[in-house]
Amino acid sequence: MKIRSTSIAVLAAVPLALAGCAAGPAPAPAPPPKAAAPSPEGVAWAGRMCGLVGGFAASQQQLPGVDKTNTATVKKTVIERIDSAIRSADDTINGLRGLGPAPIAGADAVNDGFQQGFTQVRDLLGAAAEKAKQVDPTNEKSFQEGMAAMQQELQKGQQLDLKDELAALEQNEELKAASRQAPECKQFFTSPQQQPPR
Repeated sequence: MKIRSTSIAVLAAVPLALAGCAAGPAPAPAPPPKAAAPSPEGVAWAGRMCGLVGGFAASQQQLPGVDKTNTATVKKTVIERIDSAIRSADDTINGLRGLGPAPIAGADAVNDGFQQGFTQVRDLLGAAAEKAKQVDPTNEKSFQEGMAAMQQELQKGQQLDLKDELAALEQNEELKAASRQAPECKQFFTSPQQQPPR
């Protein structure tokens, strides 16, 4: 799961974290969970949460490209790319906030964890965008130094992941059962080698 050098590290961090969860050791077929069967409301709520988290990961695959024609176009398109990711993170945070109280005990804590994780991603992207905006494209040395500073900011994203949140989802038996029934959550329970059909 090596991040391509052309990728912005933090933008890959969330999809990689999600893939890492799916790539974890596959447990042997377990007996049905002892928790009560999830309600249709619980399945729907879990599905909406999964859709929001997975939607951010999917949106990172569709970010605008970087135009390497010259230093000015690189600066402009890198900022556009980061701004697009910030908007996606904001949409995810707002969507998670709008889910309302979970019909499953303990699931609100999982949602709160996802909100905090995406807030960290958004804030880190915002700091990188500020660095990029200060880059002087008319001076080669200044440009290289400025872009390096921006990359250093983004590389902090490699330390951000959602493993704790995904582990919390796994540990809540009713939420896990609801997630396994929600079509939007299938992406979290499949191998990362399996690409969903487009």
